[in-house]
Amino acid sequence: MKTFVLFLFFLLTLNSCTENKTNKTAIQTNKTISNTTIKKLYKSYQAKELKLSDILFVVIDAHANADKAIQHFRRAADQYGFRLIALNNVENKDPKFEQHIYNAITQAKADLDIHPKFIFLCGFSGGARMALNYAFTHQSQGVIMMGAGPGKQKNTFPFPLAMISGLQDFNFVEQYYPINSPQVQNPNIISLHWKGGHAWPDSSTIVDAVSFVLYSSSALPANKIIRIPQLEKAKKAQKENNMFLYFKQLELISKTSTGKLKEKTKNSIAKMQESTKAQKYFSRFNQSLMAEQKRNQIYIKYLDEKPLDWWKNTIAKLNDLIAVNDGLNSNSYARTKAFLGILLYSKTNAAISGKGNIQLLPKYFVIYELLEPNNADLFFFKAKYAYALNDQKNTISNLKKALELGFNDDLKLYHSFPQMIISTAQKAQ
Repeated sequence: MKTFVLFLFFLLTLNSCTENKTNKTAIQTNKTISNTTIKKLYKSYQAKELKLSDILFVVIDAHANADKAIQHFRRAADQYGFRLIALNNVENKDPKFEQHIYNAITQAKADLDIHPKFIFLCGFSGGARMALNYAFTHQSQGVIMMGAGPGKQKNTFPFPLAMISGLQDFNFVEQYYPINSPQVQNPNIISLHWKGGHAWPDSSTIVDAVSFVLYSSSALPANKIIRIPQLEKAKKAQKENNMFLYFKQLELISKTSTGKLKEKTKNSIAKMQESTKAQKYFSRFNQSLMAEQKRNQIYIKYLDEKPLDWWKNTIAKLNDLIAVNDGLNSNSYARTKAFLGILLYSKTNAAISGKGNIQLLPKYFVIYELLEPNNADLFFFKAKYAYALNDQKNTISNLKKALELGFNDDLKLYHSFPQMIISTAQKAQ
């Protein structure tokens, strides 16, 4: 267990977000507020039918992509009828994120002339960590963490906490608790999962998380919860023999219902907990997770030690194991591959910044590309390396590729290259 905690600490120190940043589509909102004299710290979206006018959801994307945040939350806003703001002044590694979140909320209250009784903080990846930390020190009636968890699990939080991660997300372990965990009976916390990796979850799962925090905070009674999609997803998971997702859906329904429905789902959960089949399944699940953590620790050590041929064979084997698509094990290997991606990001970023072994950069680039051949950050790093070697041709070629793949961090871009290089790469697209 001590080894596991040390590994989790290491995991949390890595950059927590590598999702694709190519979505630049502007989201059309039903109500847009503009101000030409003061920089807007947020974008807002309001349901056509505003049923819950005393509720405000505050959403944080790890890269301050307000459009993307609204895109994923608008379904929940429309279904329940509330207002949300997505922040564009907060992103990963912001040392003053608490002040910036506060400023954005304050500005939105004034602009929209609202005085919400319930404020919910939501975030993806690094945005999830900032949302949680802000909620601990400021007024908040609930938190939704996506693609990241609180790390060391607690039994209680001072507010409802809904967590979402993909079954192939390298941060899955931060949110997972087993079928016999006390958290299953804790009405103030839930983890929800979907069939994806480290990315914004599907809108349906976000609706489930919103349902949970609305009910658990007493902002919405059980009879107002949109129930049919929850029941349909439970039936689908049961039909597909996906015991884990079936169990999680039952847990959600039991924690957002009253009366006969609550009693029925709690009985179903109890039967699963007593079932020999379920006990064996979750025992294999836990063993798979422990094996995964051990495997990842070994790969951390081997990254610098093992030659390229060993890594080429290892990644090929990982791809084969993932392709088996047997659920439990293939998801575990997919999480390991994603973990290696974020490990390579961290090691490459450190080396390119002079804080790591720069002599290993060519090796890192090869492994990184085997893992994530279409990663925009990889080609940005390759461009920086080529520029440091005064190789203008490869600088422009790699920077062009990075931009084509969606690299859009202008601050990093203009701090790393002169305007002439940037303009040439942009024209070459």
